[in-house]
Amino acid sequence: MSNPTVTAATVIDEPALLAQERGFARLRFSAQLEPGFQLYLHAKMCARVKIVAISSISFMLFFMLLDYVYLPHWVSDYTLVVRMIGLLAICFALFYSNRVGKVAPNRAFAVSTLAYFCTGLMIAMVIIVARLAEVSIRVTHDGLYVVLLSGMFLLALPMRHAIVGSGAIVAVYLLAEYAIGSSRALVISNSIFLINFTIMGAFGAYLYEYMQRRAYLNEQLLEAARNRAERESQSKTRFLATASHDLRQPLHAMSLFIQHLYEQVDSPEASKTVARLADSTQLLQAMLNSLLDMSRLSVGMVRAQERSFNLEPWLQQLLDSLEPFASRRNIRLQLRCNKAYAVHSDPLLLERLIRNYLNNALIHAEASTVSIEVQRVDERLRIAVVDDGCGLAEADQERIYEEFTQLRNPARTLDKGVGLGLSICRQIVHLLEYPSGLQSHPGTGSRFWFDVPLGEWQLQTQAPQQQHAPTLSGQVALIENDRVSREAMQALLSAWGCIVWAFESAEEAIRGLQGITVDVLLTDYRLEGERNGLMLVRTLRDQAIFAGPAALVTADTSEDVTEAARLADVELLYKPVLPARLRRVVHNLLALRQ
Repeated sequence: MSNPTVTAATVIDEPALLAQERGFARLRFSAQLEPGFQLYLHAKMCARVKIVAISSISFMLFFMLLDYVYLPHWVSDYTLVVRMIGLLAICFALFYSNRVGKVAPNRAFAVSTLAYFCTGLMIAMVIIVARLAEVSIRVTHDGLYVVLLSGMFLLALPMRHAIVGSGAIVAVYLLAEYAIGSSRALVISNSIFLINFTIMGAFGAYLYEYMQRRAYLNEQLLEAARNRAERESQSKTRFLATASHDLRQPLHAMSLFIQHLYEQVDSPEASKTVARLADSTQLLQAMLNSLLDMSRLSVGMVRAQERSFNLEPWLQQLLDSLEPFASRRNIRLQLRCNKAYAVHSDPLLLERLIRNYLNNALIHAEASTVSIEVQRVDERLRIAVVDDGCGLAEADQERIYEEFTQLRNPARTLDKGVGLGLSICRQIVHLLEYPSGLQSHPGTGSRFWFDVPLGEWQLQTQAPQQQHAPTLSGQVALIENDRVSREAMQALLSAWGCIVWAFESAEEAIRGLQGITVDVLLTDYRLEGERNGLMLVRTLRDQAIFAGPAALVTADTSEDVTEAARLADVELLYKPVLPARLRRVVHNLLALRQ
């Protein structure tokens, strides 16, 4: 059986499809849409081939049996031949017409209509012959009703084909009745019954094709809507990729220039001003990250990369990073977690989730203590961010998850964020499929919790913490096509004690590095020319120009780049990179070279 959803390959937009609703009651689409519907209707006809074949062949064989049993032999010999010819015509039409994609729909409909007419014609001939032979058994035209019923409804022909075939059968039969000298009363009586039956069948055939056209148009509208949604999703994806890259580039250069400026000034007042400028830059960076994260989560660009890791040291490191911010607000941070707990999750998404909950408590809860509590619930660990702040009314507990919603910031001051933190939390728990909830009452604080699958405990050696900014000494190759970012990184690395060889493109770096020896290579991912940053690293290694440690400093946050960097054994830094992190990574890479 053929697939009944075959459609034309022509793509039609939604306005053009909606315009068809005003006129397809005439059973005619536009020239652009009609061929597709003909294919659709042909497929519908083919979907009925089994029931049509069984009923038609059974019908003919049954009447052949009746002819053989009840009609005189000299009559039955004639009628059996006629019915056999009709049976062969039916078989040929079933074989020829029910091949979607191999036979044009108009030919399939024409052949089926011709077979339908021939079948009806042969039934009429049998009736007329029986009348002329004056057989003892009265032969009526009831068989014609069965044929007409099949043509109007069972064959699934277009209305016009069904009406033409049925009308021709009735006309030929009535003319034959008149030709053999049937009484006028009999001809008129048969005409009334058969013509009325044909009219009612035509109305049913009209309704059938009308409903098929409605169904086809609805399917096309759904397909057009799906295509539009896919195009919009792809457009959003391209926009986010472009916006993520283009907006991170100037922020990256800005943060590096600010750090370089901070290390150069001697005046306390100037240092204080530069520090405020750095805070403003970090606030802008946090806002950008929130907007981009929310957009990437909403269009499905984020996929979880889960692994097992130890929870307690990981949470402690997260709290330590927020300790200066909490201290400025006189808020105490606490952690209650068994040191033997391990989870199986995506570390980056889980950090984003918990950090957003913590930031919400630190900024909006008006609390004196914020804690992370972990307890085991069956085969999961329930992680809860708890505060002793002002709490939430029941009416607000759902509203806080709406985008850009802040309950206690009517002035929309930027130091309290943009109102996306909890919205991102909800998107992340849905992505990770974590059960979650909120328990809060006014004046008693809030408890945001979610359940994470248990993981396997990981044996690891704790790396010594760096107490002071590491001193740098070595030669660094820097490949960055953005002039401002290149100058910012070169100035900062030089101020830290590195000798920096800066290049604008991959081709320039390949030529320039052949005559010098460097210890570390830092490259952007998107470069001028045919090669990107990872291709440049592979080329340098293949040509034995540079085989040392390398880092990819990029504003491209796609998972493909992340996986490619991991496979190439290249350190990955996302723009805008914090100067302290850049310094630490370069120090570690220089240590590997030594």
